[in-house]
Amino acid sequence: MLDKLNAKITRAQERIESIYNDTDGRCYLSFSGGKDSTVILALIKQCEGLLTIPPGAIPAVFNDTGIELGATAEFVRWVQENWYNNVITIRHDPRDSFDWILKNKGKPIKSKLKSENLGKWKRNPDNPFYLKQLLGDNTGRYKNTMIADHDLHFLHPDFDIKVDNKCCQFLKKKPFDKWSRENFMKGNMTGERAAEGGARLANMQARVRAGGTACTRTKGNMIVKLPIVDWTDEDVDEFIKTYNVPLSKAYTVYGADRTGCIGCPFAGQHLAQSLKALYSYEPLRYKAALHWLKDVYIAQDVVLPFDPEYEKERKEKWETMYGQMRYEMILKYRPEKMKKWDHRQEELF
Repeated sequence: MLDKLNAKITRAQERIESIYNDTDGRCYLSFSGGKDSTVILALIKQCEGLLTIPPGAIPAVFNDTGIELGATAEFVRWVQENWYNNVITIRHDPRDSFDWILKNKGKPIKSKLKSENLGKWKRNPDNPFYLKQLLGDNTGRYKNTMIADHDLHFLHPDFDIKVDNKCCQFLKKKPFDKWSRENFMKGNMTGERAAEGGARLANMQARVRAGGTACTRTKGNMIVKLPIVDWTDEDVDEFIKTYNVPLSKAYTVYGADRTGCIGCPFAGQHLAQSLKALYSYEPLRYKAALHWLKDVYIAQDVVLPFDPEYEKERKEKWETMYGQMRYEMILKYRPEKMKKWDHRQEELF
């Protein structure tokens, strides 16, 4: 395994060196303080040790969204003071607060792609394209956008949560774009990996089908390099262990599998675990997450047994509303699945 990892390390270093050279040094790392971007920072330091990149030549740019884990902010400060001194913190336009985005644009739910298509369909209910992506077909073409049976209540006309994925655009993409323009950047690196699945895997596959490469894409005039796009979770963990890469206490103490905005509904199967960590280690941020997104968690049927008050509300909502809405949408859009729901007939008549 170590031989395979060493080969991947060499390729990742070459990708870092190539973007540095191709942009005449006008490139940066999108540094989240999470595991993957910290691995890339360690790889950059290795390139410095090999004398292929000058020390501190690539800024590690951390975007403080205002809804980061306290552990993440603490780790980024530690990195700047003790491990890599060219760390730059940027922030979004104060007018684009998370609260404003949720109220005026919509709330994230399930995934970026599903949130985007739900939002577009709600705004354009007569357009069959968005509904087709949400319902999918038997070709597997829409596997990253289709709504599971368990979530079909999202399509019910009485589902009252305004949905969209604009929080990422306002809190993450816009600040990086602005900073890149102001600092004449020509390229950047991210810790995206195909193994994460979802939109990242779909985008990589589309690039390759179009004749591009998995590790490079363009965004306007910017080159975007993905040095560890082909790394597995095991590769990342082995690299961290072998080279003693420092990590945020979100991983080492909280036991998180991933970090990001607090309580992000896009965390999938990790969402309940991340909320439990917030509840245990950063209770004020847990309260903030529920203040903003409790209705989304309940709609996603996220079970939080450590919070009895939340659980009471979740069960009541599913018993009185979401269960029936889901049944009606199964009946309307996927009637072939009705055998699973025969027990509901007595409740209807």
